[in-house]
Amino acid sequence: MTLYNSPNSVLNKVAGSLVATKRFATVEDALWDMAVSTVRGKVTYYRRRIRRMENKYGMDFDKFTTRLKGKATPAQEDDWLAWKSARSMLADWQKTYQDLRHASHR
Repeated sequence: MTLYNSPNSVLNKVAGSLVATKRFATVEDALWDMAVSTVRGKVTYYRRRIRRMENKYGMDFDKFTTRLKGKATPAQEDDWLAWKSARSMLADWQKTYQDLRHASHR
């Protein structure tokens, strides 16, 4: 029994199963759909994180940054860093999504 499966073999097994059940015509189509779906999920996740911070503080990141200068509590600093990170990750995932949308998998 193999204890380690490479990521490629796992993805190919999943894609092959989707083809076998006729959900996709080819393994490539299934893999492409899984990639796009995953990236879209990441975009949604980071948008929600940002929205939660905006709702928590009643302002956008730039206003929050301005208000914190020189008077932030440790909890606010933690939130600022998490918010900044979420904005950066959102931008990265959005770029990846745009790249996927403009690429051809066929």
